[in-house]
Parts: sequence; structure tokens; C-alpha cells
Amino acid sequence: MDIQPNSPRRVEELWFEDGNIVLQAGDSQYRVYRGVLAARSPVFSDMLSFPQPPDSELVNGCPLVRLPDCAIEVTFFLKAIFDPEFFMPFPSRTTFETVTGCLRLSHKYEVAYLRRRALVHLTSVYDTELSRWDTASRDFDDDNAASDMISCSWPSPLAAHEIYAIELFREVGALWLLPNAFYNISTSFEKLGRDIFHETSFNGIPCSLSVEDQKSFVAGHAIQSRAVTDTLQFLTDPLNIQGCKSPRECALERFKAIGEIRGSVRDFSSDPVDVWGEDWDLLDDVCDVCLPILKETHGAARQAFWDKLPGHYGLPPWEELEEMKVAAIGNNLIS
Repeated sequence: MDIQPNSPRRVEELWFEDGNIVLQAGDSQYRVYRGVLAARSPVFSDMLSFPQPPDSELVNGCPLVRLPDCAIEVTFFLKAIFDPEFFMPFPSRTTFETVTGCLRLSHKYEVAYLRRRALVHLTSVYDTELSRWDTASRDFDDDNAASDMISCSWPSPLAAHEIYAIELFREVGALWLLPNAFYNISTSFEKLGRDIFHETSFNGIPCSLSVEDQKSFVAGHAIQSRAVTDTLQFLTDPLNIQGCKSPRECALERFKAIGEIRGSVRDFSSDPVDVWGEDWDLLDDVCDVCLPILKETHGAARQAFWDKLPGHYGLPPWEELEEMKVAAIGNNLIS
């Protein structure tokens, strides 16, 4: 018989012929094992402990349980439970959609090992330390990076993902992930536009920033935009570095570099951490006295901004966020 447009559809990879319970989310149905669900999740254990009423819905002779969750997230979550190779621990690669779907439902249904696994994957990208955040960014600039050197699970999400991410991080209490997410939204302000202040959707899932998070964004974005000047100040101040071997030539190279930066799109960015990037080749003709001092000065400015990043968005300091992280996932990401 042809399936009607509104008829439930089987998710074939999660339809086991000897399964003894059918779950339905949206128009998707999954025939799985109630014993496995109960063993993994105390919420499902409690839910399934109640005897089924005589008039309960059946599908292929199995009791039907309707879930109020998005089908795409339920699919990722159930695959993580029933397919041991689907959602592997860090540092195995995964996708943003997989890890966030598993996080939301493992938090809701109290599947502790999957919740921690998802948080570890997320922390590999949304880290609390600038040095590790830099490493994660570089890993995905190199397609040939060896698998044992990978320090994050997937390339940084696209700009539109971040609104969904912030709402989710709030929902599950993973506050240490928020500074990076706010930073990413700020750098993508022109791409996101009105979506920051209105409801949008990710993978068909409605999401939006709360009014408080919108206010935090506005305040933090202004500070972050101004901070671009601070991280580029090493190109102009101090103009004459003590011990410089060729003051005129070094000053000229630094001014030429300013022109290069202003001529690029980065001149309009709010990306103080990466606005300079790895553009040290613009200063190839700077003397060997000035160059290390310029690098040190630039690095200190980046770190100074990073140290204050959470406060710019109304969040607790890094030290407190780090304590939250350790309490949730421990000290070692690979474990």
C-alpha cells in the first residue's frame, strides 16, 4: 500500500524486526528494544515501567510511545544508543548535527555517558583556553592532518548554527561553551543579521536567543568590535622599538602591513583574535630585533582580550567556567 503524505515512515536503520517497542517522533517511527532503553536511561526506565492500558496504540503488535522531540534529533540519539560505531568518543570525527542532537536528548533522558561524550566533542571546538582554540582552528586548515593530531571533532560550525548552539548550551547548563559561541556570532553579525533578534531555525528546529542573550550580544559585540584596534596596535605602537637595526625600514613595513589589512574584508570584522591571522609574511623585511617583540606584543593583546571575553557577554570568568567544565567532563578530553 502506498504511504500517504502524512503517514508515519519507518526509519529503516532503527527498525528492528524483533524490536518490542515503537517510538514515534513527528512522522518518524523507530522499532527498538525497551530493555535497552530502560538500561541506558532512567527516564525511559520510569516511563516504560507503567503497564500499558488495554486500549493503547499498537504498531506491528508493539506498544507505540510518542515522543515530543524533533525527529532528526531522535534519530541521532537512538543511533548513538543502538549503533556503537555511530557516535564514537572524541577524538573521532562527528558532525555538529549529531553531537548537538545527542546532547539535547541525552540531557533530557539522562543518558549520562552520551551527555558527557557530546560535551567533550563540543569542548574540543568551544574551548576555554586560547591556545587550544587556536590549535583546533589550525587542524581544519590542514586537510592532511594526521588523525592522532586532531584536537577537535569537526570544522567550526557555520554562523547560523550558533544561535541554535547558544540556546542548547543554556538548556543543558554548559555555560563554559557560551563565550566561544557568542564570539562566533559577533564575527558573523553581517551574515546572521536579523536572525539574532528573531526566531530562526536550524535543521528545521526552531531556535532563538532569549531577550537576555540578545542584550548580552549587543553589549559584547560593541566591545569585541572595538577590540580589533587593540590587537592590531602592535603595528603602530611603539613606532620606534629600542635596539631596532633599521628604524625607517621597519616602520615602513609596519605601515604597509596596515594598508594590507585595511584593504581586506577583515578591516570590517569584529574578530580581534584572528583579524591578523598568520600574516607575519607581511613583515618579512622587519629586522630580527623588532619581529619577536611585535609577535609578543600581538600575542599579549590577543590573550588580554580572551581573558575578558566571558565578561563582555555577561558570563562568569574563565576560572569559574573551567570549574564547571571539569565538574561535567573531567580534565581529560580523551578518556
